[in-house]
Amino acid sequence: MEFKKFGRISVSGEIIEYLKQQIISKELKSGSRLPSEEQLASKMGVGRGTIREALRVLTYLGFIERKNRGTYVSPAVPDDSVFREISRAISRHHDIMEMIELRKIIEPEAAALAAKRANAEKLEKIERALRSMDRERDRVEDFIDDDYAFHLSIIEATENNLLLTIIKNIHKLMWNNQALILRFSKDIMPRSIQFHKKVFEAISQQDDNLARKQMQRHVLDIEKEMYVIIREGAKKGLPEAAVD
Repeated sequence: MEFKKFGRISVSGEIIEYLKQQIISKELKSGSRLPSEEQLASKMGVGRGTIREALRVLTYLGFIERKNRGTYVSPAVPDDSVFREISRAISRHHDIMEMIELRKIIEPEAAALAAKRANAEKLEKIERALRSMDRERDRVEDFIDDDYAFHLSIIEATENNLLLTIIKNIHKLMWNNQALILRFSKDIMPRSIQFHKKVFEAISQQDDNLARKQMQRHVLDIEKEMYVIIREGAKKGLPEAAVD
C-alpha cells in the first residue's frame, strides 16, 4: 500500500496515530508484514528514529508485534474505544497508580489460577520467558519484551478466555509503566528476576496460595518503585505527562 508522506519535522505521535488508523481501518490488514524501518522512513519522509519510536509504542499498545525478524500487524488489534479510554487514564501519575492498582487486583489471582491449571506446555512457556529475561538483564528493551511475555504466559495458563481477551486489550498499556520503571531504574532488573523466579516456582509446584503471595510481592515492589520515580521525576528526566 501507499504511505502518507509527513516530512522531517513530524513527531512520532503523528506517525503512531496514522499507522494506528491504517490498522483499525484495515488498510493494513491483520497479520500483514510491515516494510522495514528504513523502507517506512523513506516512504513516509521521516527519520528512521521517528519510525523506530512509533513502532515501539505501537508494539506496546498491541497494534503490531515483532516475530521472525519482522514486524507484523497483530492478529487481535485492541479495540479503539478501549485504547482511547486507557490512554487518557495513564496521562497523569495518579492514573498510572490506578493502573498498578489494577495489576494488584488481577495478577495475583491470575497467578493462583495458573498454579491450579497450568499444564506442562504452559509451564514450559512461562519458564522459557523467565530464562530469556535472565539472559537479557543487561538489555532493557529485550528484557521488557520478555517480562511482558512472562506475565502474558501466566494469563494464558489460567485457561480463562475472557480474562485473556481483556488482558490482551490492556496489558501492553499496563506495560508502559513497567517499561518506564526499567528504563529509569535499571538496578531493579536483578530484583525483578528474583520475584519472577519465585512466582514461577510457586506455579510449577501448584501452590496457588504461594503463587498469589509471590505475585502480590512483585506488584507491590513495582508500585514502590513507581512512587520513587514520580517523586524524583524531574531529576531522572521522566516525561512530563507522567509526573503532572
